[in-house]
Amino acid sequence: MVLVVDDSPFIRAFVAAALARIDVATCEAESVRAARAIWHNLPLDAVVVDFELPDEPGVALCQEMQRSSTVPVVLISGHSEDDVRAQFPVHQQPYFLAKPFTLHQIQGLIRQIIGVAC
Repeated sequence: MVLVVDDSPFIRAFVAAALARIDVATCEAESVRAARAIWHNLPLDAVVVDFELPDEPGVALCQEMQRSSTVPVVLISGHSEDDVRAQFPVHQQPYFLAKPFTLHQIQGLIRQIIGVAC
């Protein structure tokens, strides 16, 4: 199960549809608060989280997850990769995908992370 966290219903639906095509189940959250509730109650294989969310930065969720779990996190953002990666120590770099991304990019990255067969 992959948790998709973005305040845009379009982005959440796009990622969910892309992952459904490779038989990866998803659940969705529109905020960090909603994502925390799901994260603590469902077994997750990965999390795709927007860098900027209305209640808290996605970076906060990513950092929290890095401290207390082994669930891989993909940060998605329209900001530059360097700007996003500057928020993390070198040894704790999350996966990153620049917006706009394609169906094939998100599928490929999730396949890489959770080992879904092609």
